[in-house]
Amino acid sequence: MRRGGLGLEKMSELKTRILFGGIGVLLLILMLWIGGWVFDLFLVAIALIGAREIYSAFGKKGYVPQGRAGYLMIVIFYLQHLHWSGKYDFVFTMAMVIFSLSLCVWKKDVHPNDMAVTVLGFFYPGIAMVFAFLLRDFTHENYLLILALASTFATDTVAYFVGRKFGRKKLCPSISPGKTVEGSAGGLAGSVLFVILTGIVLNMVYHSHIAWIHFAAIGLLGGSVSQIGDLTASAIKRYCGIKDYGNIIPGHGGVLDRIDSLLFTLPVVYIYSLLFLI
Repeated sequence: MRRGGLGLEKMSELKTRILFGGIGVLLLILMLWIGGWVFDLFLVAIALIGAREIYSAFGKKGYVPQGRAGYLMIVIFYLQHLHWSGKYDFVFTMAMVIFSLSLCVWKKDVHPNDMAVTVLGFFYPGIAMVFAFLLRDFTHENYLLILALASTFATDTVAYFVGRKFGRKKLCPSISPGKTVEGSAGGLAGSVLFVILTGIVLNMVYHSHIAWIHFAAIGLLGGSVSQIGDLTASAIKRYCGIKDYGNIIPGHGGVLDRIDSLLFTLPVVYIYSLLFLI
């Protein structure tokens, strides 16, 4: 009875995960289709929620990040990026970091570690999500962004199911005991295949002529770094003593639990596109 109960509980959890995962995919597709300022606000909201989850996680470890300074940095940074199309991103990044540290210094009881966590919330996931804007603005279409999303989605999904079915050898037991070498390899293969198929379809939709070898490369790179992003998020959670970053998405946890891989995939796809596709 106990084993049967545990089996039913796991099946119910899996159904919830699939259901809300599907709702999330549909919401993302809707945001991409609407585009414009609605999509911009969607990304800003994700960055702000992600920063809040980071601050909350480190707060459980005893840190006191200056959340208001972090949120303000993200909003100002996104506003300047939308207005100046990323021309002064580096300058504004440094300015926002100095601004944040200045706000922290004004509070005499703020520890340097708290200041570091405040800046971390700005960079991760604040700045990382900017690469979604940059990928979209490359060609004023969404296909490069869709390729990054396809790589992340395929890696996470295939790795999860392959790991459940065939997983034997632990990948990084000290960081994430549930991840296996078999699941990782399956996720990598799934990313390459799915990105190639997605790219072929997008070539027809957008009348582009990107060679399949580029799709394979994006799938390979994206599948690799997305797993690094997942492990990085797991390491932070283990350090902070939490299972999930939040509970805003039933069956998945917090927003960061869903985009941790994407935060690493977006910059890599952007750099690859900058070097080889544009």
